[in-house]
Amino acid sequence: MTDPIADALDRCVPAFTSAEGDWQAILNTATPARVAIADHQPAPLMRVRGARRWSKQLLMAAAIVVALAGAGVAIADGFGAFNGISAAQGVQTPAALQWATNIQSSCPDTPPDAAAYWPQCNLVLPSARLLTTAPDGTNVYIVTDTRGDLCEGVETGWSCGPPLSAAHPITAGSSNPSPTAGGEFTAAGIALDNVTSVSFTVGSGGPNVTVPVKDNVWIYQAPDSHASETFCVQAHLTDGSTVDPLPEVSCS
Repeated sequence: MTDPIADALDRCVPAFTSAEGDWQAILNTATPARVAIADHQPAPLMRVRGARRWSKQLLMAAAIVVALAGAGVAIADGFGAFNGISAAQGVQTPAALQWATNIQSSCPDTPPDAAAYWPQCNLVLPSARLLTTAPDGTNVYIVTDTRGDLCEGVETGWSCGPPLSAAHPITAGSSNPSPTAGGEFTAAGIALDNVTSVSFTVGSGGPNVTVPVKDNVWIYQAPDSHASETFCVQAHLTDGSTVDPLPEVSCS
């Protein structure tokens, strides 16, 4: 049985602006394996109406990474992908390191496209951190790679993309194993420190909900739901303002 939180996080993609306005256009121009799961197959993506944030900037040289490996609590501060994510600033746990190591071990010996950049082959293992443990026991992890991408996930899957930013302060993914039969709808993502909550409409024309952010993670689950997507997603900030990470969708 798949983990619904894992499924939702696997579909997480930071919002970013696409000149063509749709996800397929982004895929047509993106680096292969920009978003992937452990078995190298494309993650089942949520319906995205904008481009990104999850996204995967240049980091520091390998020598500096090695020097930081024993830096304990301060290590995460050295990675731009973790800026503004306080829950990533703690000491690395064995579970977080194992999660990142498992991802890196999925790097193919001979990538189908040797010229492509494969995030799972270039992780900075000392940067792996546990963000939080969800109410159902699911651990949510974060790690960066050598070019400064932000990779997030759970034991069963992961996705990588560009770091969070002021314009795109959250990631957002959703899933439902059996929407036609009324399965459990799950929406989840990570958020910057200044995001207090995330609101969205469950499915098309469904209820509008607001979910609090805890340890830089937000998670929403609803049983007996026919929804599989989120609409009108907004991030609510500490100063009372809101940010729409998918600006081409008007929900006013």
